[in-house]
Amino acid sequence: MSRPGTDTGGSSEPSVDERLLQQDGFAADLNAQGYTDLLVVRRESGRDMLTESRLALIRHLDQHGSAVDSVSDLARQLDRDKGAVSKDLNRLAELDVIEYEGSGDGTAKRPRLKHDHVVIEPVVY
Repeated sequence: MSRPGTDTGGSSEPSVDERLLQQDGFAADLNAQGYTDLLVVRRESGRDMLTESRLALIRHLDQHGSAVDSVSDLARQLDRDKGAVSKDLNRLAELDVIEYEGSGDGTAKRPRLKHDHVVIEPVVY
C-alpha cells in the first residue's frame, strides 16, 4: 500500500519520495562542484513565482544589494512602485530566496538574498 501523496496513479511523474531523493541528489552534485549555500526551488514554484519582475529584483539585489537600504530604496533604484516591489519581495521570501534585515533604527527592512545560489529543480525522468 502506498502512502498518501506518493502514489503516481499510473502517471509517468515520479512519486513525492522519488522527487525528494532526486532533488537531494541534484543539490549534492552541485555542492560537490562548489555550489554551496544552495537553494533548490521546486519547478512548479519556480514557474509560478519567479516572474520577470521578481527575477529583476533578484538580479538587482545580487549586483547592488549592499547599496539597498530598504524596500522603498529598492523601489526607487528600480523606478517601480513600492507596493509592487514589496509584494514581489514577500513572494520571494515565501520561496526562501530573500530575507529581511533590520535597518538598526527599527523603521525599515533591508531585503537581501538569503542564498549564494538559487536553482530551479530540473526535470528528471
